Amino acid sequence: MKLKHALLALTMASISAPAMAQLAMNEEYADGYDHSLQNYVTEKFFQPQNTSQASTSTPEKKWKVADYVTVPKFGGYVVSTYKYDSQEGKNGGDGFGIRYVRLYLDGKVFNDFSYRVQMNVSGEPGTKSGARVIDAFVAWQKWKSFGIKMGEFKRCFSFENPMNPWDVCAGDYTQLTKHFAGMNGNLYQGGTNSGGRDLGIQVYGDAFKIGDTKHYLLHYQAGVYNGQGINTSDKDKEKDYIATLQLQPIKGLYLGVFGWSGSFHDGTQSNYFKRWAAGVSYEGVISARAEYARNIYAQDYGVKNVGQKSDAWYVRMGIPTWRWLKVNLGYDAYRTDMSTLTSLNSIYSLGLQARPHKNLQFQLQWNYIHNNTRSTTADKDYHQLWALAYIRF
Repeated sequence: MKLKHALLALTMASISAPAMAQLAMNEEYADGYDHSLQNYVTEKFFQPQNTSQASTSTPEKKWKVADYVTVPKFGGYVVSTYKYDSQEGKNGGDGFGIRYVRLYLDGKVFNDFSYRVQMNVSGEPGTKSGARVIDAFVAWQKWKSFGIKMGEFKRCFSFENPMNPWDVCAGDYTQLTKHFAGMNGNLYQGGTNSGGRDLGIQVYGDAFKIGDTKHYLLHYQAGVYNGQGINTSDKDKEKDYIATLQLQPIKGLYLGVFGWSGSFHDGTQSNYFKRWAAGVSYEGVISARAEYARNIYAQDYGVKNVGQKSDAWYVRMGIPTWRWLKVNLGYDAYRTDMSTLTSLNSIYSLGLQARPHKNLQFQLQWNYIHNNTRSTTADKDYHQLWALAYIRF
C-alpha cells in the first residue's frame, strides 16, 4: 500500500508541476510585463530575513497595468471644403469636397515609449491618394534632451511641414512645403504624394533652459530615411539624410536652418538632389512664419551643380482681431528654375480664421495667383475662393 501511495503522489506531482509552472508564468505576465527578473531581485535582496523584520516590512507592491501602459487614445479630425477657381479653361475642381478625414491611435508604454498610428481615409479609392496609413512609429524619450523615433512620420524639413493642417493658419500648405518637403508635389518625375512623410529613424531633443521663462534655447532633429515616401520600401539602397538646428532666444521665437541630401528612384534610375532652407517662426500674440528654400537637382550627382536649380519662399502672418477671430495674410512664391522669373508662380492670400471652440474651426480664404509659366495673360492671373470647416474629436 505504501508503494501504491508513493506512486500516486509521484503521478499527481508530475501532472501538477507543468500546470503550476504555467500558472507561475501567467502570473509573471499577468499585466503584460515580465516580472521574473524584478521578482528575483526583490526576493534575493529585499525580502525580510526573519519574522521580526517581516512584521515591520513594507507591504509587497501590487503591480498594475496602469503602472506601465496608458489607455490608448483614439481621435481624429475632418476637414470639409468648398472651392471656386476663376482660371479660364479649367475643367473641374470647383465645388464641395473632403480634404481630410483622419483617424489616429496613440499611447505610451513604460512611460518612456510612445506610439502613434494614423490613417487618412478620405482619399479616392483605388489610387495613390486612397485610404492609407500615413503615420506609424514608436518613439523613446526618457530625457527631454534626447529621443529616438522609428517608423513612418514627418520629415524634419522646414517649419511648416511638421505642422498639423489645423495649425497652418491658412487653407493649404505653401508651395515650399508641397514641393520641397514632399507634401504633394515633386521636382522630378515619379514622385508620390507622401504628405511630407517617409520611413526612417530620427533623433531629436531640446536643451539649455534660459531666461525667466525657462524655455529651451536649442532644438534639434536629425534623421535617416528611405527616400521613397510612405508605405514604400527602399528601391535604390540609397538613403536620405535630413537635419535641422533651431534656436529659441525668446520664448516662442525660433530661428532655424534645415538641410537635406537625398535621392528618389523613379522606377528607372535614382534622381539625386540637395536641399537647404532657413527661416523664422513665432507663436505668441500673433502667428508669423517666413522661410526660404533652395533645391539643386542633378541627374549625375558626380558632376557638380548639374541639372535644375529651383527655390521657394513665403511669408505668413496671423493677427487676432477678436477673442476667437484671426486675420491671415500671406505671400507664397515658387520658381522651378531660379535663374529666371518666367518660372515664378506667386500666390497672394487673405483669410479669416474663426475658432469658437478648441475643436471647431472655420476658414474663409481668397487667393490671387500670378503664374508666369502660363502662356496667356488670362491663364497667368486668376482668383480662388476657399471655405473650410474643421472639427476634431
